[in-house]
Amino acid sequence: MKRSHILAALSVALLAPAPRSASGAECSSACAVGKRTCMAEARTAFSSCRATCRTSSSPGQCRTSCLADVAAARKACRTDLTDCRTSCPPPSPCTGACGQQMASCMRGVQTTGKSCGQDCLDQGRSAAAACRQAADPASCLRAAASQLAMCLRGCANGVHDGAVGCAAMLRACIAACPGGSPSGAFLD
Repeated sequence: MKRSHILAALSVALLAPAPRSASGAECSSACAVGKRTCMAEARTAFSSCRATCRTSSSPGQCRTSCLADVAAARKACRTDLTDCRTSCPPPSPCTGACGQQMASCMRGVQTTGKSCGQDCLDQGRSAAAACRQAADPASCLRAAASQLAMCLRGCANGVHDGAVGCAAMLRACIAACPGGSPSGAFLD
């Protein structure tokens, strides 16, 4: 699923029943939650990429590629935020409840992603410290960097998959709402 689909789905999050003037701010806030999740995925993928560069035959080119990828991902997150904000559906009690479920789901994804990334970094530090005692410290450090990259890539994939799951849950919830969008038209 594309990031834009995830962020568009987030546009209904936090749509609690409220006066019309407040609903726009709530939808905008929900879109911002989606952007933060998108940016977290981009940062974690960047960290993984940088760790991979430590074992690359051309680390300079690898780092340049990582920077280009993260810049493109960040730009996509900002573009998707704008798209999300323009696709906010009209608020209702049902879509508000769906939005609250979505917000809870996304907070869980963010918390799990942060914890996963921190665990990877802690394991990487421990592995690097153990390399000081290794017979071949350079090979040991390369192996530790490779393990760190794989761990962080797993975290980035977990954040992405979690966000996709939250978006799917939101679409199903809204489709079940009276007057919802059974086709998910405003979510695509």
